[in-house]
Amino acid sequence: MELQQALLDQGLRRLAITFVTHAGLPLVKVVPVTQLQVAGRWGVGFSPVSDAFRIDGVIDPGQRLARPDGDLRLLPDLAALRPLEPGSGWAWAPGDRHDRDGQPYPADQRSFCRRQQQALAAQGVELRAGFELEWLVANPGPRGEAHPAMAGGPYGADRLVAALDYAAAITDALDAADLPWLQFHPEYGAGQFELSLAPGDPLAAADQLVAARLLIQRVTARFGWRCSFSPLPAAERVGNGGHVHVSVRCAGLPLLQGGDGPAGLTAAGAGVLGALLEQLPALLPLACPLGVSYRRLGPGRWSAPFQAWGVENREAALRLIPTGGDGAAAHLELKVADLAANPYLLLGALQAVIGDGLAHPRPLPDPVRGDPAALGSAAPARLPEDLGAASAAFAASPLLRQAMGAVLHDTLVDSQQAELRRCAGLDAEALVASTRWLPLGGDPSSG
Repeated sequence: MELQQALLDQGLRRLAITFVTHAGLPLVKVVPVTQLQVAGRWGVGFSPVSDAFRIDGVIDPGQRLARPDGDLRLLPDLAALRPLEPGSGWAWAPGDRHDRDGQPYPADQRSFCRRQQQALAAQGVELRAGFELEWLVANPGPRGEAHPAMAGGPYGADRLVAALDYAAAITDALDAADLPWLQFHPEYGAGQFELSLAPGDPLAAADQLVAARLLIQRVTARFGWRCSFSPLPAAERVGNGGHVHVSVRCAGLPLLQGGDGPAGLTAAGAGVLGALLEQLPALLPLACPLGVSYRRLGPGRWSAPFQAWGVENREAALRLIPTGGDGAAAHLELKVADLAANPYLLLGALQAVIGDGLAHPRPLPDPVRGDPAALGSAAPARLPEDLGAASAAFAASPLLRQAMGAVLHDTLVDSQQAELRRCAGLDAEALVASTRWLPLGGDPSSG
């Protein structure tokens, strides 16, 4: 009752409760704040079929969850509740799905992330994670094409000035929603922006990403523009990434600095990097879940498509950023990820691999220097070049299947295969167009 009254006193009248599907779609149900106690105890109903939705919302009949039976309860995590848009009375909370008997639903993505976080904490391991978001701001053309909404060069102050009201509205909305952010700036591509969120524990980092995307979508629409988080909104332009930054401590000590390894890596930190490097192909369909994701991952596109690590190397899939004079903790950047990823699945899987790397260290090769594509026969292996190969690597990973459990793992394979079926027969232009207006999807004239 105290929380409910506090929200009402702040003018918050409605609570949006979200979860993110296997396909990366955020779904929602809304309850009045006056029903907070009931929703917090019993949740709201949601059919398990929602994880059979493809990115375009079509239910794929090959997904084993594509059935009318059953019901789940979506319970808001009230500890993570925050204002979404306080001026219009909206609050937001991420939700966890449970079976009707109150047990966690085995295919729930957020519960998986929480379990991995708890497992690491039991070993004295603490992760901090934060996301970078890149998106295109554009006006749709008559055929659904994207025309950048403002002028200005790569990383240009001229673009910031052209979009100063937009930048102020985005950052004001983040502040009003209590979403901590570190940086906002124009990105390389025309009409493209980037936002870096402050790090938090993995569950909080994933929650912050979901809320930030909703706010960016809302603010962009207010200006009469559309935003796209698609990995590749236009074939001739740069893509949008969703890079993940991770730092690791064990028994209070940082593992990525203070050691005798390259750039100060400790032996345990090298084991973590070795495990991540080994599992990168299996992690890839969680980081890059769409068919179009793999058109972004190409040599020379600054998308890090090689199974390699490097120190401050932006063309290595795993970039180690050492501690510097500012005292910031050394951390890793997973550069291949894009914003089609379900952040709970991605961070849950990264935690599982990191825990395994601490328990069973792998040897770590030397860091790659320079552009891996220019190394000829000495170049590291390419990561899977299409979703089919990446899905096969994921399906074959006993580590991820054990961490996730059979229900979550196997239904994710189903969803990856559903995306492959969706993309079958689409030429390059049609493939890009089919996901251009993520998160909304489809023809912008119908939105």
